[in-house]
Amino acid sequence: MSAKLVPSREIQFAAKTGFLSKPLWLEFFTKRSKSRNSRIWNSFVQDGYFRRHDSTMLTDVLILANRSIHELQKRGIMAVTKPHLGQFDHDEKAARIILSLEREKAIGEFITEAELKRKHWLWIKASRDGKDAKFPDLTITLPIAAKFQKVAVEVEQSKKSYDRYKKIMSSYAGVKDIDAVIFISNQQSIFNSISRAMKEVNYPSWERPVGFGEMDHWLKDPLTAPIYLSRSTSSIQTWLNEKSEKIVV
Repeated sequence: MSAKLVPSREIQFAAKTGFLSKPLWLEFFTKRSKSRNSRIWNSFVQDGYFRRHDSTMLTDVLILANRSIHELQKRGIMAVTKPHLGQFDHDEKAARIILSLEREKAIGEFITEAELKRKHWLWIKASRDGKDAKFPDLTITLPIAAKFQKVAVEVEQSKKSYDRYKKIMSSYAGVKDIDAVIFISNQQSIFNSISRAMKEVNYPSWERPVGFGEMDHWLKDPLTAPIYLSRSTSSIQTWLNEKSEKIVV
């Protein structure tokens, strides 16, 4: 593969998420013909940039190979580890949300939970606070003129214990660099438990709003998907416009 065809964007994405799935790649990374796409996808492995995921259940999932890992390390970038089989569906949903928002040019950057855990691994391992800390599935940065700039996104596929939700909301209550939190799920019982936990830990929703979003809507179009707040309904698109309108006035 020639130097100009090094899959730089794909490598950078996998360094942050731990994987590259073929469905996401076809939707967000390439616009070539079907036959051409097939050759390019196979070349990622043949040229040593990627390798197949270890799980035989994830046949359309690639992870970084040593060639890419070494090149990233030369640039001071430490790639995150690959998601295991039970974690993959969750992480692919989170990745789809991010790629959709990037395509709409709605975000400046994003940080994954895996990146934060890799960065703070010593604190997590050595302290009680670190072990109890909740790192967002995604932290997205909206433009500076948006109503909220740093937004935590949580993709909730399965219900946790109520004590765990209390710990999560206690953790978010003390975070100073997050402006809003969005929980995405298709289970109303999860939203109910989170709302109850917020009240019990005296979560400062006036300072750091918490919103809820329906999974199906967020996977389809996260830019316009409704965010249900305590007293209103909003969206990422609305947040991008609200503060700008106030500045103009």
